[in-house]
Amino acid sequence: MEPQPQQTAAPPPPRWGVGDFLMGLVAGLALSTLFASAWLAITGDKDLDLTGQALSQVGLWTGMLGSVFLASHRKGTGSLAEDFGFKARWSDIGLGAMVAVVVQLIVLPGLGYLLRPLLGQPEVSGPVRDLMDETKGPAFIILVLSVSVGAPLVEELFFRGLLLRSLQRRLPDGWAVALAAVAFGLAHGSALPADAVILVIVSLTVFGAALAMLALRTGRLGPGIVAHALFNLLTILYLAATR
Repeated sequence: MEPQPQQTAAPPPPRWGVGDFLMGLVAGLALSTLFASAWLAITGDKDLDLTGQALSQVGLWTGMLGSVFLASHRKGTGSLAEDFGFKARWSDIGLGAMVAVVVQLIVLPGLGYLLRPLLGQPEVSGPVRDLMDETKGPAFIILVLSVSVGAPLVEELFFRGLLLRSLQRRLPDGWAVALAAVAFGLAHGSALPADAVILVIVSLTVFGAALAMLALRTGRLGPGIVAHALFNLLTILYLAATR
């Protein structure tokens, strides 16, 4: 009599969800405010200088990444690759680059043209240009690395890893992509005039949808990280060349 194959128990489903995303968002905003306030108290200034803005960003990223790691280790498998698709292949470089270039050079200019009758041509890069005017030499290199490496890694894990996969477990894929994209767009609203804020949110919602589709179709964050990194790098280099 042949031995019966042993039945292996299926791993329990992950217990992380949208609540972990919201916790990370609240924690990130709270830490960002705390770090910024502490720096203003130390310097006695009324406005954040470059160092203060960097500390504020570190606080935001700490809360976001903290929620991702806690969700994985306490409610998932403990593996970011398994839980959130934090993995890549060499082919992701070409795929991500293609998406970044198409969105940056074709999709978003076309969207801006379609919205021009409603919004005009608002200036959306003012705060970034002001920040770049303060950065020289090593500070500019740190800014480029922050925008093209730090932000893509953190935001892809947070929005296309934790949030998108949380929504996918509860909603049809189309709704999950749409809601994750809207959350990404809203998270990038800034201190700009209303028409510029609307254009930024709509544009980044469209970009967020493209990144979410990449994560959904490939099951990996690799293509989105490449696309996000190149998209940001093209933006910062263009602003640097035209300042």
